[in-house]
Amino acid sequence: MGIHAADAIVLRRYFYRETSVVVSCLTDRYGKLKGLIKGLRQLPNRHRSAMEPMTVNRIVFYDTHTSQLHLISQCELLAPLAALQQELEVARSAALCVDLVDTVVPLNEPQPAVYRLLKSALEHLAVAGSDPAMIRTHFIVRFLRLAGFQPQVDECTGCGAMVHHAGYWSAQQGGLLCANCLHEDPKAEPVLHSTLETLERLSESDQPIALDAHALPGLRRRLDEFLRWRLDRPLKTLAGWTRDSRPETRVASHGSRV
Repeated sequence: MGIHAADAIVLRRYFYRETSVVVSCLTDRYGKLKGLIKGLRQLPNRHRSAMEPMTVNRIVFYDTHTSQLHLISQCELLAPLAALQQELEVARSAALCVDLVDTVVPLNEPQPAVYRLLKSALEHLAVAGSDPAMIRTHFIVRFLRLAGFQPQVDECTGCGAMVHHAGYWSAQQGGLLCANCLHEDPKAEPVLHSTLETLERLSESDQPIALDAHALPGLRRRLDEFLRWRLDRPLKTLAGWTRDSRPETRVASHGSRV
């Protein structure tokens, strides 16, 4: 049985029996893990943290190598990030980021870059006056890149040809289609080259970047479509984000929305 210490962001928390709690958390050194904290609900003062979702903690846990559920013996709150709960849009954005990580990241595989990205996104969201839409959009695109789930934005997913200007967005095919491969998804819509360039810039940047407010609705719709096709289970937190999206108004030369 090994004992380890790590910084951890709580992704999800479940009550276990009458006194204990099971948490899913992303650690800086060991990736995502699930841990059992015995007696946390009965003796909360025994620990220095309630292990609430979207908080940063330092934990000590035992790895038995016989189960995916580890025993967390100590937890200390490092950053409560309480400001995440003070505004609805900020709370929605933070919840979406956490939910996406919990859905995509596998257990017990070190993901230091994903940990840094999630921690940075939550810290940015907690700052008064931040732009939740910009932070959330950057997080999703960058995270998909780090997780190997990113949409293909430079080559046709059908034939592999480079798409320089006239491309079509197909969430179900995983990105772009060229005109010759439209038969693979006849409902694919034209997409502006500037939109693809923005997606590429977001995927390469470690920090949120300024975006044209008029471009955000389009990016949000594309990402929503992509996540719905690519994830094994639907994200409940994605529903609220989608309802708030507004239809795009920029129109391509032949009249289709982009």
